[in-house]
Amino acid sequence: MRDEARRLRTDPGLSRTQLRRMFGVSNATLTDWLRGVEPPARPHAKDHLRGEATRLRTDGWSLNDIATRLGVAKSTAFAWVGHIPLDPDSARATAKRELAKRHSEARWDEFRAERDRRQAEVWDLAARDVDALSDRDVLLMGAVAYWCEGRKSKPWAREDRLTFINSDPGLCGLFLRFLQLGGYGVADLKYRLSIHETADADEAADWWAAQLGLPRDQFRRPTIKKHVPLTRRANVGDDYHGCLIIEAPRSRLLYWRTEGVMRAVVHETSSAFAGQGGGR
Repeated sequence: MRDEARRLRTDPGLSRTQLRRMFGVSNATLTDWLRGVEPPARPHAKDHLRGEATRLRTDGWSLNDIATRLGVAKSTAFAWVGHIPLDPDSARATAKRELAKRHSEARWDEFRAERDRRQAEVWDLAARDVDALSDRDVLLMGAVAYWCEGRKSKPWAREDRLTFINSDPGLCGLFLRFLQLGGYGVADLKYRLSIHETADADEAADWWAAQLGLPRDQFRRPTIKKHVPLTRRANVGDDYHGCLIIEAPRSRLLYWRTEGVMRAVVHETSSAFAGQGGGR
């Protein structure tokens, strides 16, 4: 009986409970019989799930998704495959990001539509308030625009002439109308682009000339800005046309007039603000 118990323990690998029932002996007796016999290697009940978890993780599944798919706790999934890094570029991960993006966009579509409708209403009201611009309006706005975006003369480097730079064709158009009040036509001015080397400078110059009705042959050689790979730029793509630089030759008197307008504007606004006790 002892020899038979030892054989059955090894092959086919019966359990101690099965052997005790078969031979009708106590646990102590069976322990004596099996002394020196290695217990049989038994597969874990979830070994097939562990293998499936490894396959899913390799395919780009997250721990949450694996746990849900296999019906195990997230901690169990982590113990099985937490050491396997998740490939963010896998087909599974990419598909999940795209699905989440579509769901997010769908949720916001209604909000965006209402926002755009309200924005259009505000624009219409603002346009009614503006109405037609007088020469005085253009003079004031052009001077303020220049003082924000134009080149200023410095006490240590006098350069009393108007040079304006901006990427917005609408603001550049306003400045051209301001220069028109000063006696300049579009053919009297000089134009130049400041643009990154990754863009097509000739195509951008054609675009600016068409937008503002400028003579293309008045454009001088562009200023090319070196591309810095480490800089994360948002002004890229088909909508990027660089900045337009508008130079007004022999514009000393108009530059001084712009200075005078700005001094008067600053004085007027400062006086009004002070008269209200600093706005408090």
